[in-house]
Amino acid sequence: MKIETKNLTKIYGKKIALNDISVTIPEGSFTVILGPSGSGKTTFLRILAGLLYPSNGQVFFNENNITDIPANKRNIAMVFQNYPLFPHMTVEENLGFSLDSQREGNLFRRRVFTSSEVQIKVDETLELLKLEEHRNKYPSQLSGGEQQRVAIGREVIRKPVVFLFDEPLSNIDARLRYEMRTWIRKLHDIVKTTMVYVTHDQSEALSLGDNIILLNEGEITQMGSPENLYDDPNQKFVAQFIGNFPMNFLQFKSSKNTSYLALDEKTTLPKKLLNELLKREITEGEIGFRAESIREVDPDKTIEENQIVLECNVVDSEKILDQQVLTLDFSGENLIFVTRTKKKFKINQKLSILLHTENLYVFTRDNKRAF
Repeated sequence: MKIETKNLTKIYGKKIALNDISVTIPEGSFTVILGPSGSGKTTFLRILAGLLYPSNGQVFFNENNITDIPANKRNIAMVFQNYPLFPHMTVEENLGFSLDSQREGNLFRRRVFTSSEVQIKVDETLELLKLEEHRNKYPSQLSGGEQQRVAIGREVIRKPVVFLFDEPLSNIDARLRYEMRTWIRKLHDIVKTTMVYVTHDQSEALSLGDNIILLNEGEITQMGSPENLYDDPNQKFVAQFIGNFPMNFLQFKSSKNTSYLALDEKTTLPKKLLNELLKREITEGEIGFRAESIREVDPDKTIEENQIVLECNVVDSEKILDQQVLTLDFSGENLIFVTRTKKKFKINQKLSILLHTENLYVFTRDNKRAF
């Protein structure tokens, strides 16, 4: 099912939760709605579900305008971060309830599925969920990940046209979260149904999504593949939000003769970068670079003309498995440097780091990406 929104706006009093959102979510895709708290993610998802109605704009499933159609007639599945399981029912009964409860006709006189049909579908779903051995257990006897799989399975069994996930992994620990991410990816590969997944966790978004819609303050900042948002951010907010570590930024100024870092005028930028700035008539802004792209200066190697050397002091050092995360001070500005070296670093130790122009991002004063 293809989902399309046109000029979608939601206003609460004076607060604009969503502002003129127009997107197309391809049929069968796994699309992640990403953004910080208060960006409008859940509001967007609830409008797709029919739990909220927009102040303006329209929602289409394929070519059908479903903006005013109530949630119970949209044939969608919505999975929440809290597991809405019936505690007095077994796993098998929880799964079957979705079908047992369906009726049609005046005063609900006729069941949609017979008991034998329900049992067949429950058995198929248990096999898909890898929960056959837990069929007679109650929710309290299951782990958090198993409970969430049952909650998802209760929606899978209905064969909805769209799956909507509202931060479903927020309540489970890190190891289970990793396992559930893998399981949800496999589920999507099997059912091949359009899935829309809301999260504020960018690592979760990057690992799950075919396509990411990044929201900020109710507006779309950028849409694209995970690689596109990481490698080619269109503005400073995207560069800061996407990645295991926020991008580092340093202000620069340029003239006809030279370009230099504002915090340390002795540190000039390579001529190739200066020429590009002059061509675009950019006189000041910020250069950005990721923590993973920084290298320590090797005293035995010559500094090339397309490289920049920054003289820093070590402020903090944190060991994370095979990585060291260093906080460096450069002329009063903190920078994050990630390295896999086994060398020990001391606080206040002087450290020369190397930046390559190919790994630099240039942002203008209005925080938009120049190149």
